[in-house]
Amino acid sequence: MCLLVLLGAVLAFGSPRWHVPADMIQTHESIAQLLGLKQPEIGTKPLFSSVIRSINTSCQRKEDIMLINATLSIYTRIFSSILQHGHDHHNSQHHDKASALLDQLSDSEKTRVKTVVKTFQQEMEKLKRNLGQVDTDKEDVLSELNKIKVDDPIDQRKALAEYQQIYQAASVISSQS
Repeated sequence: MCLLVLLGAVLAFGSPRWHVPADMIQTHESIAQLLGLKQPEIGTKPLFSSVIRSINTSCQRKEDIMLINATLSIYTRIFSSILQHGHDHHNSQHHDKASALLDQLSDSEKTRVKTVVKTFQQEMEKLKRNLGQVDTDKEDVLSELNKIKVDDPIDQRKALAEYQQIYQAASVISSQS
């Protein structure tokens, strides 16, 4: 059965095995307002649309795993960049781009965002372990992924805004392992 059919079934029926857990949706919503994840500029030109489109039109599981693994790796780098900001910011002599995502937040809001990002990071790592490694080429999508600026606050916001879609796609693929 093609992944397209599986994703369609997940979207249509909300299968509990493959959907984004309710607590993760609530966690995501808790930072969406703080970080402006629903602002119009965040919703235009999604970062991972090529990945989702490629997975939705593919019946080649190995390639899907490779693409989602590459996507999860980008998320790992984005999450690390966001979390790194809190540790290096006071020692840094220059104001880098990565700090901009959290700069406008209060200390308690920064703590909340970092807690959520750590949770997302742990969930992504679990999915990545379930997926294993596959080396197949899908150069176009991989080159698009490599263009993502993991330290750029706009790309970080877009990635956080798209997190649930990527989590769902990775869950569907990993459940087929």
